[in-house]
Amino acid sequence: MMAPRHGNGGKAGAGQSNRRGGRGDGPGGKRHERRRERVRDEDGQFVETVDGETVLSVFEAVSGPVVTTTDVSDVLGVSTESARQKLNELVEAGELRRRKTGRTVVYWRVE
Repeated sequence: MMAPRHGNGGKAGAGQSNRRGGRGDGPGGKRHERRRERVRDEDGQFVETVDGETVLSVFEAVSGPVVTTTDVSDVLGVSTESARQKLNELVEAGELRRRKTGRTVVYWRVE
C-alpha cells in the first residue's frame, strides 16, 4: 500500500492534485522524456534553442488535434513559460489558433 502523497490523508488540498505520476505524464499515464538540455551563453543567459518549426513538430508527438504548453514543455524540454511564448508567437504569425477551456489554453494548427 502506498503512503498518502499529501499530509491530509491523501486528499488534495487547495492547489494540489491527487493525480499520480506528477509532471510529464501524458495520455494513458505515459511519461514524456525530455529531449533537450538548456544551453547558456558566455554570460550565463539561456540561448534560444527552439524555433517555430520545432514547436510545430510537437503536434506529431502527441495524440489529438491540440497541444498545450505542458505538451510542448515536456516534449521539447523547455519551461512552460517558454512554451507559452513560442505558441503565442505562432498564433500571432497566423500558424496556430488558441482557445481557453477552463484553466487550460489549447492550441491547434490553422489549415
